[in-house]
Amino acid sequence: MVFTLVLIGLTWFVWKFKTDGLSRTNLLIGWGIKVLFGVLFMIIHTKIYGIGEVTVDWEEYMADSVTLNGVAYQSVGDYLHFLLGTNSEAAIQQYLSHTNHWSAGDLDLMNDSRNVLRVNSLIVFISQGNVYVHILFFSFFSFIGLREIFLAFKDRIFYKKSWFWFALFLFPTLSFWTSSVLKEPLMILGFGFLLNVLLGKLALKSRLWRMVLGFALMLGFKPYVLGCLLLSLPVFLLGKFLFRKRVLLAPLTGLALITLIFAIFPGFRNNVTHRLTRMQFDFINVGRGGTHAYADSCFYYFRTDQYPDLEFRDNGTVQARKTVIAKKVTFGMSYPFQDIRLKPGEGPWKVVFMGEACGSYVELTPIGNDFGQLIKNIPEAASNAAFRPTFWDPGGKLKIVSFLETIGLFVLLAFGLWYNWRYRTAEERNLLVFLMTFSLVLFVLIGWTTPVLGAIVRYRMPAYLALFLMAFIGSRPFKFKL
Repeated sequence: MVFTLVLIGLTWFVWKFKTDGLSRTNLLIGWGIKVLFGVLFMIIHTKIYGIGEVTVDWEEYMADSVTLNGVAYQSVGDYLHFLLGTNSEAAIQQYLSHTNHWSAGDLDLMNDSRNVLRVNSLIVFISQGNVYVHILFFSFFSFIGLREIFLAFKDRIFYKKSWFWFALFLFPTLSFWTSSVLKEPLMILGFGFLLNVLLGKLALKSRLWRMVLGFALMLGFKPYVLGCLLLSLPVFLLGKFLFRKRVLLAPLTGLALITLIFAIFPGFRNNVTHRLTRMQFDFINVGRGGTHAYADSCFYYFRTDQYPDLEFRDNGTVQARKTVIAKKVTFGMSYPFQDIRLKPGEGPWKVVFMGEACGSYVELTPIGNDFGQLIKNIPEAASNAAFRPTFWDPGGKLKIVSFLETIGLFVLLAFGLWYNWRYRTAEERNLLVFLMTFSLVLFVLIGWTTPVLGAIVRYRMPAYLALFLMAFIGSRPFKFKL
């Protein structure tokens, strides 16, 4: 009953949207596609994906959201503190000690996992834990984001506007991940707002509220994507105001400036290398599987092959059964980690994360806190994130779908670039360079740190969207003839 009422209500809002270049029928069909992709997301993650995939965490998000929502019925004040981020550590231990995603380590900027829990916990007041109601709300959020992207690009494409609209909703990676109950729907909403701010024809008031809300959403739900966008923005501005006739000088100038900054400020260079090393180390540990146990001032990391030397207790703790060499993992972004010898009987320690090896895990070249190695890893990082998984990579059958999508995307991109090769304005060329810069920066960042192909497919979605948009940009009208 609740699902039906929410579906009717959100469909009514879609019907009321006025969108230049689209009919109400176009809007409703797009909305229907979003809902169907939401159902597909649930089918795949309940029937196909199994244990050992990093991307299978919607159930944990939902369970944690219901737990967080339950705090409101015990103490409204404490629940509001959790929503605002002003809660105490004691409150976490009292209410959320058994959640999986509320504590994700010490993050310097923003814990986007907690923000997803906050949004979902609010929806629980309506859904009462029915995940399909959450799917409807998150699909609606991403529907608005895709509409914003359409408005930003509708006057810059060489296909029919309705074709572009439906292509946005039928692009598999984009529609699949933005129909989930995870971070992507809210990220794409913010991304759409910011692209419309940058490229759309908006009044000052409309531009300002979109800029504030878009920035907040991307910071709150995918801060690394926002970082890549901000790094690419100077390239767009240089191409627009300084290098209009030679737009390729814009990214080269940006690269020269970054090189100069790294050369002048070695502390900054070392800090960037250090943080990326830590991120890579943490993700490799998750990809390989193992257990992280809380030990007062640090975590102990145990590999799966060390489990026979450990005793796992029913109360969620672990203790050394034999002498075992664990990794002492510090809080925050500290690196490197020390080996520590734990003797029989030491402990117990609370298990905070326990996972099996990911089926799509691949080895990465370790950065090792070496800036030179970081630079050497760029080709590997970019190719991994842009083109994998392939047919011969580890993983399930869905890697075939992903690989076919990759082939289709790059064929579409090649056709779009070729078809309008001599028909581009200076503004269109600058936009292409901006989108390519954004996608490359994001590919490299993901490839540096992510050894799990299933996670790469999910994380690279904004970069694939940028390439997808590039394929549609042009001034020469496309005429389809049978």
